[in-house]
Amino acid sequence: MDPFTWFFCLMHFALVTAQAFKDFLPSIVKTFDLGELTTYFIQAPPYAFAYAFACACAWSSGRRQESFWHIVIPIIASMVGCAVLISTENIGARYFGLFLLISGTYNGLNLQLSWETTVVPAPRSKKAALIAIANCISQCSHWFSPYFWPRAHEPFYRLGGGLVLVGCVLVIVSAGLARWRAQKLNKKLDIAEGWSEHSGVERGWRFVY
Repeated sequence: MDPFTWFFCLMHFALVTAQAFKDFLPSIVKTFDLGELTTYFIQAPPYAFAYAFACACAWSSGRRQESFWHIVIPIIASMVGCAVLISTENIGARYFGLFLLISGTYNGLNLQLSWETTVVPAPRSKKAALIAIANCISQCSHWFSPYFWPRAHEPFYRLGGGLVLVGCVLVIVSAGLARWRAQKLNKKLDIAEGWSEHSGVERGWRFVY
């Protein structure tokens, strides 16, 4: 099986794991002690910002034909946001941490899905199999992630935060592996075509990374 399959399976699994907080966001925000109505209201802005951020990153990624840094840099920001969320009682800082946490992980999942389809241009059956396998494996995180957010761990939910951080680290590792393989295969294609920066030969299709 193509190594890309396993790299993107791990990346998809890690991204879904890093999003384990989403089902418990009301409980997390409730620890801000801002009242029931305000608790529900302030959950919307981080997601609205994440949507706009994901659109901007998707546009930039497509325009530059680059995926790795467009995923990794926001994921690092998510790690910072998670660290803030589980380490301080300052409400403003924790709320800002939510913006970082949500934006980076949701952007990463969107770009990962597009990246995995570009590394397998043909046949369509292989591309479909990669998407199906990655989706199937990623859902396994739902089997265990709910157990990392017990109410007894309020207000910081550090066990759940630790799970999110592990997921983010695995995203960076798997993205790095995918990038490394794409670069390796591109070099082989360059040699096969006799292409170099000064060869004058037109460069054909290459793996995006």
